[in-house]
Amino acid sequence: MSERVSRAVSRWVAGALAAVLIAACGDPVERASVPAAPAVTVLAYGGWSVPPELRDAFRRQTGIELSVRHVGADAAALTEHLTATAGKPEGDVAVGLPGRYAKRALAAEVFAPYTSPEANKGQHRFTIDDQQRLSALDLADVCVNVDKRWFAARDRTLPTTLGDLARPEYAGLMAVPDPSRTEPGFAFLLATIERYGETGWRQYWARLRDNGAHVAPSLKTAYKQRFSGASASGSLPLVVARASSPAEELDGGTSPVTVLPDTCFRMVRYAGVLDETAHPDRAHRLIDFLLSQQFQATVAPTYGTYPTRERVELPDGWRNVAPIRTDPMTLPASDVHANERRWLRQWRAVWR
Repeated sequence: MSERVSRAVSRWVAGALAAVLIAACGDPVERASVPAAPAVTVLAYGGWSVPPELRDAFRRQTGIELSVRHVGADAAALTEHLTATAGKPEGDVAVGLPGRYAKRALAAEVFAPYTSPEANKGQHRFTIDDQQRLSALDLADVCVNVDKRWFAARDRTLPTTLGDLARPEYAGLMAVPDPSRTEPGFAFLLATIERYGETGWRQYWARLRDNGAHVAPSLKTAYKQRFSGASASGSLPLVVARASSPAEELDGGTSPVTVLPDTCFRMVRYAGVLDETAHPDRAHRLIDFLLSQQFQATVAPTYGTYPTRERVELPDGWRNVAPIRTDPMTLPASDVHANERRWLRQWRAVWR
């Protein structure tokens, strides 16, 4: 065989061998690509997230990736976005809407009906829609918090009622987040409306104003800068904040902060499937997960709120210093939705 023929045969053999190897192994680029897992997108306002271990659990149980997209800094901004994109949602599920904003979103037909099989474990107690377009996600009771050490150091008696807060002996001692800018402040406003009625709540706020109550622009300012509690740097021993705040101050099983039960108002936050989502089945699976025992058990340590599901254990220490209130003040979400703008306008007229 000539050298030229020999080289030709060698090239043919090498080419045939390469073809066999490629056929056996497949295109390396094609083999490296893995189809992306299906995903479900949650729309929430800034700060709301799902712990990594729960994302992993949801993916293992359903095969679905969980993605959170933040829209705005608060529930008001989220609701504005949801109503502006009604029927053309930029996600599959929305979470974290308090009753007044939930009602506003329902009026704009933002959500689609869905009744989760998990919803009969206690969440049904907080239903605000006959079409079952919303599921109660968590509870955020708001109360007057008290720095017990401040009062003990001065041998002074703690207040107990809303009426006490307007008495001269508690003048200039309380910080309130602005009701027109914060949900805790608005909840406290609703508490005074529920307690004193349409004929008395404005007079009560006038008494608070004359008694030197401080209105802060945010909950963070009120609690961290005005309040004198353990983790705060202020000088005021009374502040409107969440009922769970004493649990954040736990020290050796006790807390220097307590709440006044007579002042507590219940806020419920909701989640729902967005109407016209391209992935309704995935959205339903996520709502089921959010209402499950597994997720609800993480609500308190993750969000500083309370689960809506019944018989969910609270973290160690919470039962003693931050139990779920059994008889908080409430107002129907429909009444709040119908009157909130008027009430805030009237409040501003009193406070200016």
